[in-house]
Amino acid sequence: MKKKRNISFHDVVPFVAFLAIFLFFTIASYNSRTGTFRMLTLMNLTTILEQAMQTIVVACGTLFVVSQGSTDLSVGVNLALSGVVGVWVGYATGMPYLTIPVILLVGLLLGLFNGFIVARLKVSSFMLTIAMLIGIRGLVNFIQTKTDVQRLPEELGFLTNSGVKIALFLVILVVMAYLFEFTKLGRYSRAIGENENTARFVGVPVTKMKIIAFCLSGLMAGFGAIFSLANVGATSQQMGSFLEMRVVMAILLGGVLVTGGTSARFYKILLGSFSIQIIINGLALMNKSDSYISQSVQGILLLLILFLSAQAGHRRKRAASESEAVGETLPEPPSSGSKQY
Repeated sequence: MKKKRNISFHDVVPFVAFLAIFLFFTIASYNSRTGTFRMLTLMNLTTILEQAMQTIVVACGTLFVVSQGSTDLSVGVNLALSGVVGVWVGYATGMPYLTIPVILLVGLLLGLFNGFIVARLKVSSFMLTIAMLIGIRGLVNFIQTKTDVQRLPEELGFLTNSGVKIALFLVILVVMAYLFEFTKLGRYSRAIGENENTARFVGVPVTKMKIIAFCLSGLMAGFGAIFSLANVGATSQQMGSFLEMRVVMAILLGGVLVTGGTSARFYKILLGSFSIQIIINGLALMNKSDSYISQSVQGILLLLILFLSAQAGHRRKRAASESEAVGETLPEPPSSGSKQY
């Protein structure tokens, strides 16, 4: 018999939310003078794509951490420190092309540090990355006061080309999607999120997987710094500000539960990231792009997401406990040597 695939509540909500958000802001963007929907113009759709790329790239790495039931709230400051240090090294050494590998190396090392502390020393990922967020932001501000605003080296100007950014984005997307959906790294990460003790019992190298997940999160924050520099053209004290919140919102709005596990799927970060960017873009088209309005809408949305995620998590636990109870009450099958009457 063909196995029937169950569609859960948290799998449906992201699609419904995305369609509702897209339709609402599309209708709201109608221009009566031209008879067109500003949301659907090619220029505006391209803008949404380019603005969402940075969030999606960073979320590609953070997804591995979240799928294990952990969190990484340091990706924003990781991005900022990677970008600031990378550009500074490029100018200081007179080798501008050194900027990119240094950015990626700094991001990777910060991720490795987080992973080692969480996996080896058993420190809460939430508390650690909150501390990193506060501490590294101060370090970034200190460096910026000493170096001032640093422009992207002219030799790296090709990164500002839309075609180059989209090509790099697609390569990252394909590679990370393959790693998460079709390799042991992704399967083990979801297994850890479902039940860490069980995963360890069946032979999953939990400690190693946690370190690799945080390394990927840090590396993708480094790539996010490259996209940030390509978009803005220079470093600043505001690099990566609130990025960690957008990444968390993208993952949760996409339908991934805070506990991770099998609810984590790669396509969900695309749904969540584009949903958030459509909200920001739609508010701008409605002339409601004031920061306090946008932040208030995003904050309310995050609260709603957390509530729905918690409800979905409770339903999963209840269903699991009920299935275990049914399994315990079922009679054991007769042994092959027993006589049947």
